Amino acid sequence: MLKLVIGNRRFSSWSMRPWLLMKQLGIPFETQQVPYTRADWAGTVRALHAAGTVPVLIAGELVVGDTLAIVETLAELFPDRGIWPADRVLRARARSLCAEMHSSFGAVREECSFDAFSPGEPRALSARATAQMARADAIFASADAGGGFLCGAYSAADAFYTPLALRVLQYGLTVSAQARVYIDRVAGLPAVRAWLAEAEAERDWPPVMPGGRPYHRAVISAEDALRLARRWVAAWNARDLDAVLAMFAAEGAAFVSPKAESILGHARVEGQDGLRRYWSAALERIPRIEFRLEAADWDPATSTVLVVYDADLDGRRSRAAERWVLDHAGRIRYGEAYYGASA
Repeated sequence: MLKLVIGNRRFSSWSMRPWLLMKQLGIPFETQQVPYTRADWAGTVRALHAAGTVPVLIAGELVVGDTLAIVETLAELFPDRGIWPADRVLRARARSLCAEMHSSFGAVREECSFDAFSPGEPRALSARATAQMARADAIFASADAGGGFLCGAYSAADAFYTPLALRVLQYGLTVSAQARVYIDRVAGLPAVRAWLAEAEAERDWPPVMPGGRPYHRAVISAEDALRLARRWVAAWNARDLDAVLAMFAAEGAAFVSPKAESILGHARVEGQDGLRRYWSAALERIPRIEFRLEAADWDPATSTVLVVYDADLDGRRSRAAERWVLDHAGRIRYGEAYYGASA
């Protein structure tokens, strides 16, 4: 089994590239993460690869560092997976694009540091970064209209440009309409969603952001809280009880609701099994659920999220709110529901 050694998913755009490529193309591998906060980070990585950088691919006796070298090694090991396009002209284009990403766009990286879950303020770029983004826009906009990717089918070129595409979304950078089509397409790929979901679960972050401000390391950030609320609404609208329960602590979770009292005979529900029984019974009684999120406020001092939403339960609409207290892993350990008058 291949092993890919990476840094924190939240920050390591270089680690993201080969991880996305293998994941999207169905190449089996396991991931070893070496968080940047480890005191022995440099020594641990150098013990694997003398350059002391991530990512590192380990394939039996082969130990390969640098994303370009990793991609070429993967192409040798899996020649039929489409890492490089089969067409000679497209293959040359893909290699050229990857090499350009590898050696260019330095000003954009400096001015828009990659952080998957900390949307940056929209900003005016320097002349150098603006010129680099114009080139990036042209590359994004050149995506094949049929296959939807940079060189026909998905390939290493798309994996290499995905972190830059995500930077556009993170910082609200201006791009052409055609470039935005490509950016939205790659941002929605299963491999990208999987990377971001795993990044969201990470808590071992460096003590400060690139700009010097501290992270809410104990729990989450305000952006994470909003993302949690959106996931919660989407899970309920999809009637996906497993997804809802995954947001609650595995042990010791509790939830208080007047609706629980009407269904179970008691307002307080405890534990994953109790929550499953309560919400399964509720779903049986309510054929249609539609929630619309209005606000999610985060209080870092108490690790509390206040969610305000509009609830349509089988045609009966009301305003509602929930208060969640999160544990150290960012999951809900205590929740309480409040319901307003029917609309």
